[in-house]
Amino acid sequence: MLDRYRAVLALTSLCLLAAAPAHRHASHSRHPNLTPPAAGIEIYSRRALRRARIILQLKLLELHQLQLDRVRRAVEGQITASPHP
Repeated sequence: MLDRYRAVLALTSLCLLAAAPAHRHASHSRHPNLTPPAAGIEIYSRRALRRARIILQLKLLELHQLQLDRVRRAVEGQITASPHP
């Protein structure tokens, strides 16, 4: 379960990094005192990281629920198939 969590976390991180716009440095700035905002920094904000963590937790809970449903169906199939005395 921990490996699945790490895999989903890594995949989500890569998706967030890939979705970030590329940062381009201007060779000549008209306003030297103003620095352009760093692109991609928003994905590391507390809010964005919290949102990503919550999404991953919900996805893992959904996968866990699917696994439990699969086990329940298997157990119910075995119980109904076995003859009762």
